[in-house]
Amino acid sequence: KRLKEQLKDYLKVSNIELFVNGHLALYAAIKALGLKGEIITTPFTFASTTNAIVQAGCTPVFCDVKDDYTIDETKIESLITDKIVAILGVHVYGNICNVEGIQAIADKRGLKVIYDAAHAFGVEYKDKGICDYGDISMLSFHATKVFHTIEGGALCFKDAALSEEIAKHRNFGISGEELDCFG
Repeated sequence: KRLKEQLKDYLKVSNIELFVNGHLALYAAIKALGLKGEIITTPFTFASTTNAIVQAGCTPVFCDVKDDYTIDETKIESLITDKIVAILGVHVYGNICNVEGIQAIADKRGLKVIYDAAHAFGVEYKDKGICDYGDISMLSFHATKVFHTIEGGALCFKDAALSEEIAKHRNFGISGEELDCFG
């Protein structure tokens, strides 16, 4: 609980839930948002990003990247069909996606926005933590990351109402008093 609160303050995010790893956190984000369909993402990422999309029952649609290796927001709209339900951008090597451009597209088209922020721990943009952009951002705390707990991950999100749904996916559907029994 103390780690959660310290991370929330340091990362300047509204809400945070911890996970055993980033992959499960990303999977839980897709499930908690109730996404069913296709998700626009980038091929320039670790396999886990795409695997989480597929394991959650969705289909990845790949968008090209820019010179900084982040998703090219100018090419997203041409990929949108009636099957697209979300955009999943990946912040790469500390380079952040064009969060304003992506959000404008998502707002216009009624899409959810998820960020894989495994490479962006502690990055800020316009005095906000980068993980406070979009609907949900995933962090990895794997031993290969700048901040690590040997293994681990987190989801950062604005809508506190998602906490319960996220926790259900993290805790095998167990919630409330049942979960309290596990201490």
